[in-house]
Amino acid sequence: MPHVWVATDLGSLRGVDFKTEQNTVVTYDELSPRYDIASLRYSASGGELYCTLRQDLVNVFDVNEGIYVNQYDVEGKLVTAFDVGEALLTCTRTGQVLLWKDDEIADKLKVGSEDLECCEKVSDTLIATAGKEQELKLWDLETQKSVWQAKNVPRDELDLRIPVWARSLCEMGESGGNVFCVGTQYHQLRLYDRRTKRRPVQELNWGELPITCITSRGDNVFFGNGKGDLTRVDVRAITRDVVKYKGASGGLRGVAVHRTEPFLASVGLDRHLRVHDINTREMVHKFYLKHKLNCAVFTSERVREKEEDDEEDVWEILDGVKRRKIEDDNEG
Repeated sequence: MPHVWVATDLGSLRGVDFKTEQNTVVTYDELSPRYDIASLRYSASGGELYCTLRQDLVNVFDVNEGIYVNQYDVEGKLVTAFDVGEALLTCTRTGQVLLWKDDEIADKLKVGSEDLECCEKVSDTLIATAGKEQELKLWDLETQKSVWQAKNVPRDELDLRIPVWARSLCEMGESGGNVFCVGTQYHQLRLYDRRTKRRPVQELNWGELPITCITSRGDNVFFGNGKGDLTRVDVRAITRDVVKYKGASGGLRGVAVHRTEPFLASVGLDRHLRVHDINTREMVHKFYLKHKLNCAVFTSERVREKEEDDEEDVWEILDGVKRRKIEDDNEG
């Protein structure tokens, strides 16, 4: 079983095994830019991957069998697809959301206009959207109405309106659908808490290029930009606790965090998959995968064996004992 699945701009899926250093290549049809995969999402069961092509099609990939088992034809440029309850939700760049049941369209709603960039699942009845000149919004799928909308930041010192362009979006892991992070075209990272106010509660200006991909784990946000900067910030101190991961040499398009282990995967235009240890910042794996890479997801496979974890824990304990002994000697 691969440790990571990666999607390319020519429509192929690559399953990368860290132990054997081999990768499995799966193609839907021929390799072509028209099969460019924009999004990878696991189904609720974890047995399937929804491969959202940028144009007209969502393919369903069985990760156990290693084959495509279904597909959904959707008119228009697509943003993403994911499960909501017993239905599959697809979202287009024009803000058209379709809910599919038994391979048929069961319901539809409009959640935005042209240039919608982001659509994220919050719960089975709630989704978040954002895009170009479209502030962060939360939508109730049952009432088909917006239940919360962010507000633009105040005008600048010249009394000019600040343009809105969200490029990436994620919900903070354990916030209960209340706290969200948005990465913008204008290199701002904005933190929203809908329990307090509509404007950002914190903001970080980072670099000079758009924040193109983002994910979260606990209180940490991981994001990448068009220069290849891979960064972690703690939202409790968004301007002070900033950590950089080195290695990337081209614009980043996708980041992913392992569910249970401290590993961060990143992919982008330089055609490499890189995996960093979140705590040590060390790059532990690097693979050249021939094509430009758009997105990545970890599987349930363990990256590190349990024996290695136990050994590291022992050394951490011994290191702590050594430090305490040195401190005691100094005091003496």
